[in-house]
Amino acid sequence: MSGIVHLSSAHLNYLEPLLKWRVLDIESLRKECFRAPKYHNFYRIIRTLEKQKVLEGYRDPFSRKKYVYLSSFGESQLSLKENPTALSKDTLIHDIKVVEVTKAMLELGWIHEAELEHRIHDRRHIKTTFKVIPDASLFGEKKGVKFTMAFELELTRKNNQRIVEKAGQYLEGGQFNYVLYLFSKKSLMQKYMEVISERHGETIFERIMFFYDENLTAKSGDIGSWQGYFKGKTIHFKELFW
Repeated sequence: MSGIVHLSSAHLNYLEPLLKWRVLDIESLRKECFRAPKYHNFYRIIRTLEKQKVLEGYRDPFSRKKYVYLSSFGESQLSLKENPTALSKDTLIHDIKVVEVTKAMLELGWIHEAELEHRIHDRRHIKTTFKVIPDASLFGEKKGVKFTMAFELELTRKNNQRIVEKAGQYLEGGQFNYVLYLFSKKSLMQKYMEVISERHGETIFERIMFFYDENLTAKSGDIGSWQGYFKGKTIHFKELFW
């Protein structure tokens, strides 16, 4: 589609959260907006923007939630040709889960700020050197000590060389205190732990934490109950932030 859609200030308000989060379910998007209308009216507006090809949508087959994100045309209407939100249909499920996990951690107060991968890419030109860019950078504080955590969501296995190299970049770099790996299968988590520790040694478990949720791609659950491994012991996710 070409041309211009005349977006009102209200429309721009409703689209702005997608610049930060890339993809949101409709109710989450509504909550992020300033003075958004009630759900029914808001849904009608979003449907109109879909019909105008400003937005694209996806309905999760498990939760039945409707998700929306900016189309390439929509990005062009917001002057994002040089710095697009970079969402790909090939990684849509991955990106949805990164957002949902990150937002859940914010809502629980476990972190106070987060920055997704596309936002880090956007500001790379500000002479900021990132040795490796995670799916999200998480910023928090525990017992008065501030921390920065890299978040990597792994739904499928990468080849061993890539796994080892990326972990090595995190360990060598100084921009993150910790690295959080989250997996959709326990077996996948165990393989990453084996591959990374074999190459970099057992000391990795002092900075890298590994967690999994077998229902991650099927439904939203209690993230605090996720099981994982950190600093030599098996723990639940919520224990990291106590």
